[in-house]
Amino acid sequence: MWFFHHDFRFEVPDQWWAEAGLADSLPSGNSYQADLTAFPGRNTYLVLIDEVEPVPRQLSHGVFNNDSQAGLSARDRVVRIFRGFTTGAAIPPVEVVTLSAGSVYKYRLTHGAHRFYCALAFGFSEVPAIDGFDVGSL
Repeated sequence: MWFFHHDFRFEVPDQWWAEAGLADSLPSGNSYQADLTAFPGRNTYLVLIDEVEPVPRQLSHGVFNNDSQAGLSARDRVVRIFRGFTTGAAIPPVEVVTLSAGSVYKYRLTHGAHRFYCALAFGFSEVPAIDGFDVGSL
């Protein structure tokens, strides 16, 4: 299946969608359940997906990539996230930075592209977030 985030188009393979059991799943709220223990002492808040600047990644599986350190394929990572959405599992927030007032978008995603794009594909309108570190400013 193909999805859009503003002018950025990305794919979630139909097989991954089916494997996660999403044929009849709909979001039960505006966002997934945030794992508040993932970043102790950091403020978690909700951001609108539409207010986040697109991240036009083209990795091993489009916007998704393998995690060789954890030994997980892009498919494994995406299916695990989708299953977490359907079971109400606590999932870590994404990391964002707030952009300047003159920017087209309010936020830039700095970590958590898998969670972010899975949330968008699943139909959530918001994602839990924490303040991140803007690697683009280095």
